[in-house]
Amino acid sequence: MDLADRYINSESVKRMLQSDQVVLAGKTAVLFTKDGGQHNNLHDMQCMWYELASDESYFRHGDFGRALEKFIAVEKHYADITEDQFDFHSYCLRKMTPRAYVGKLKFKDWLHSHAYFHKVAAGAIRS
Repeated sequence: MDLADRYINSESVKRMLQSDQVVLAGKTAVLFTKDGGQHNNLHDMQCMWYELASDESYFRHGDFGRALEKFIAVEKHYADITEDQFDFHSYCLRKMTPRAYVGKLKFKDWLHSHAYFHKVAAGAIRS
């Protein structure tokens, strides 16, 4: 397997998580992170597909505490995105970019209807 190919690595990580091989998937996932070896880097990059798939795997294993902790971490990404949008208000007004501002407002309406957010909310409730 080519360790530099991110597509192949991410697909293999997805399949490992689907087969509940969380430890092996974590070791493979850190191969294509910037610092290569720090599992926290995936959280810092807001790699939600990985976190959500590992959450589901923990849930299937019956490790509800870890699954809930990870579901809440993904929900925190959405809270961070919402918080970051407040800085964009003043930036758009200062730079006179109404098209970007309208796009941001539409994005804000769409943010919490994203499929990942619904999966996270349902998983947290199940846990």
